[in-house]
Amino acid sequence: SASTRKGCYISILNVIQGDVDPTQVHKALQRIRERKLARFIPWGPASIQVALSRRSPYTQSPHKVSGLMIANHTSISQLFHRTIQHYDRLRKRRAFLETYIKEPRFADGLEEFDEARE
Repeated sequence: SASTRKGCYISILNVIQGDVDPTQVHKALQRIRERKLARFIPWGPASIQVALSRRSPYTQSPHKVSGLMIANHTSISQLFHRTIQHYDRLRKRRAFLETYIKEPRFADGLEEFDEARE
C-alpha cells in the first residue's frame, strides 16, 4: 500500500450502508472541506461522492452502519516506482528467468521484459 500523506486525492467515493442520517453525512463532508482534512488535486474540483443505502437483507452484520471508501490518489505513483525498483534488482541478478528462457517465445532474448518496464 501507499501512504496518502504525500500526494493528493483525485476523487473519493463513499458507500455507506445502514441507518444513517443524510444531514449528518452532509455536515461531515462540509467539515472535511472547510478544515481541508483531505488534500485534493489543485487542477480540479474536490470530488467527494456519497452513496447511501439500506442494510442488505442478504448479509448479517452486528453493526448498524458499514462503509466502503474508494479513492483515486496520486500516491499510486510511489507503488509503481517501488515495483520498478524491485524489477530492476531482480533483472540485474537474472532471478526467476529460467522458466522464461526455456520458452520458444523468448529464445532470442528477454527484451520484451525491458520494453514492458518502460
